[in-house]
Amino acid sequence: MKQLFEPVIFTDRKSLIWDYQIYTDDHYKGYYHWHQCCEIMYVHSGQGNVVVNQQMYEIRSGMLFFFQPYQLHRIYSEVSRECPFVRTIFYIDSHTAEHLLSGFAKRKAVFSALWQGQNTYCGFDLSSSAGAVDWIYKNYNLCRNSAMEEDTEDITIMLLQLLSCLGTGENSLIQPEERRNLRYSEQIMSWIEEHYQEEVNLEQLAAETHLSKSYVSRVFHQETGGRLVDYLTARRIKQACRLLSTTDMPVEQIGIAVGFPNASYFNQLFKRVLGTTPLKYRKNN
Repeated sequence: MKQLFEPVIFTDRKSLIWDYQIYTDDHYKGYYHWHQCCEIMYVHSGQGNVVVNQQMYEIRSGMLFFFQPYQLHRIYSEVSRECPFVRTIFYIDSHTAEHLLSGFAKRKAVFSALWQGQNTYCGFDLSSSAGAVDWIYKNYNLCRNSAMEEDTEDITIMLLQLLSCLGTGENSLIQPEERRNLRYSEQIMSWIEEHYQEEVNLEQLAAETHLSKSYVSRVFHQETGGRLVDYLTARRIKQACRLLSTTDMPVEQIGIAVGFPNASYFNQLFKRVLGTTPLKYRKNN
């Protein structure tokens, strides 16, 4: 498993990290991770899925995904030369963005709802506005490449234009969606959300989802592209990080609280996943 927490490094001269039209056509497996800032990904082309908030979204042209700070997610794309995965990703600190939008109340409200709202929906279909979104990204990329240094005015204009595509008020895409029937993988993730602190029993999970034990793991992999054990580990470590940062609980007790009763195994796994020990993580956060 790759490192779960991927810090995005901003400098005094960079308030936005920009990757325009990243092109992949050979291998893109994906893994569970999170960042300390907002991540916005727009799909130009490709197919696959995004797993976030115990939900799964289809990757297709025109989809925009907004990942909140410290939000666990996984991006998986089925790539080939005939079907490359092309996406633009940018990272921005939420408070920096709100400062840039301070004179634009409606757009700022949309951004605030995206990064700190309780709405669990974070995938938006902008295919009907694809031409406009492509122009927004292309124009900002040209401005960024032609400037000697980062221009916050250009960033503000790009954010305003992009947020306009998401809509404001009654036209906002940030509205409760009519719930469809959950996929098996989403039912499994929902169950794990309630029971990850316990010893996860595959028989009980199978009974809850009305599936056989062998099919539980198989269908999770088929639908998400990832292993059930990796998702469970990522969710537990994510909670451990939160407890290390916000409480004074002993490390051993945190391990027990997130489903790792063996303290030695918890320390080893934490270091393997995050590249540091729980104590060092706490000290640095």
